[in-house]
Amino acid sequence: MEENFSPRVRDVITFSKEEALRLGHDYIGTEHLLLGILRDGDGTAIQILKDLGLDLKQVRSKIEQVAAPYATNTQVSGKNLPLTRQAEKALKTTFLEAKLFQSPVIRTPHLLLCILRNDNDPISGIMGQLGASYDAVKSEYQSNYIETDSRGDSDDADLPSPSMSYEEDDMDDAGRSGGARRAPQRDRGKEKSKTPVLDNFG
Repeated sequence: MEENFSPRVRDVITFSKEEALRLGHDYIGTEHLLLGILRDGDGTAIQILKDLGLDLKQVRSKIEQVAAPYATNTQVSGKNLPLTRQAEKALKTTFLEAKLFQSPVIRTPHLLLCILRNDNDPISGIMGQLGASYDAVKSEYQSNYIETDSRGDSDDADLPSPSMSYEEDDMDDAGRSGGARRAPQRDRGKEKSKTPVLDNFG
């Protein structure tokens, strides 16, 4: 499956691990995958969110508010962060989403759709409230982007292999303190997958 990831999706996976470490988390969840998409800041998934009228800074702030309560008080090692069950499922089903759209390459909109597909995930709920439900994203992708992706013309198309060193973003920390609305409680201990996060990408 991993060999079918576009270079941009590989970047997003690397960024998601860095986002988890930045927030002091000892796991990688769908919130970190989404933050990875936002941090990349380009590509089809980002364009779809913009087309749907989402303020990307607001999205990041909302996601960080949900993620903040799960920060650990100890230093987190950067090695072998486990995936939550939701994140593992999202990554594993990207190839099915790509197949649904007859794409041989797994691109950022396929990952975004797999994150949004789980109605029981608070991250999906937040995105739906902001106007980016699974159905809305799927409709926008089908209407305006699927032909471009199939031709290989999108920003997620075949690009040179990415460098494995990245400059840190000037991340906006707004929303990580004060007034944070807790999403439905999730038992992180029970949700962690035994599978380390795609180590060859991080």
